[in-house]
Amino acid sequence: MATRLAGRLARLAGRDERPRAVVLVGLDITGFGRRAFEDQRRLRRRLYAAVGVLRAGLGRPVPHDVLDRGDGVLLLLPGGTDPLRVIRTALPALARSVDDGNRGAGEATMLLRCVVHVGHAQRDRWGWVGDDVNLVFRLLDSRTLKLRRREHPAALTVALSEPFHRLAAERLTGGAPADDDQDLRNLVKEVWQDRLTRDTFRVKEFEETAWTASVAGIPARPPAIGGPGNEKNGT
Repeated sequence: MATRLAGRLARLAGRDERPRAVVLVGLDITGFGRRAFEDQRRLRRRLYAAVGVLRAGLGRPVPHDVLDRGDGVLLLLPGGTDPLRVIRTALPALARSVDDGNRGAGEATMLLRCVVHVGHAQRDRWGWVGDDVNLVFRLLDSRTLKLRRREHPAALTVALSEPFHRLAAERLTGGAPADDDQDLRNLVKEVWQDRLTRDTFRVKEFEETAWTASVAGIPARPPAIGGPGNEKNGT
């Protein structure tokens, strides 16, 4: 709370805050500009509901900020946000929410491209800036991610940046350097029902690699009949 207050006072005084470590989650609505105005309004309401689903998937309230760009948003979370919680819980919950909302949505059907990255950002009087903010927007707008969504249709198509992918892989190994990301690949395949692929992203003078996959909006698996908590006489 004190840090947020200090930042606000600094901005009111015309001073920029220091860069801070953040996890960045970019969301972009596919084909937003081709929709009728009323459909765009409905989609924006759904987009902000999606932000709420993502935050709830982290398991507890965390400080956050949102950078709005009309057809998408950039959600900024603390740098200490658990990357495995993002992968295991928050993104699958988001995909389920989008799929559920698309039933009967008609022209307001929503398909999202998503980029997850970890880095630094600085807040000034007008919003958030920094190379890592630019990276997320470039990955979101890249032809590579758009083609991935087209070739593998899903409610949510995700690109994990190299730094975020490496952080998640190391978290799975307990902090040791992750020379082999097979554990992370197995986790993604299990919870997203898709496999990660390493792709090259090129936008203007920018070139970067990231890991892409689609997230299936399938319901959470119910406990198996006869499993723990489901004994016939319910003890």
